[in-house]
Amino acid sequence: MTALTRFLSDESGQSTVEYMLLISVIVIAIVCCAYIFIPTFQEGVLLLAEDVKSILDTGKIGSIGTDR
Repeated sequence: MTALTRFLSDESGQSTVEYMLLISVIVIAIVCCAYIFIPTFQEGVLLLAEDVKSILDTGKIGSIGTDR
């Protein structure tokens, strides 16, 4: 019975488990935020790509620049 009592009262691995749980919660929060914001980020990247393509095709940024 003393071995079982010592095993149950041993707290040497407790801090490691607590840190792993904390890291797990942080990773889950980051994944949730990424899931929420990825569509907005993708839309912004697509708009930027369209602007760059337009600039490269026409040589103008808005109405400023030279005709090609």
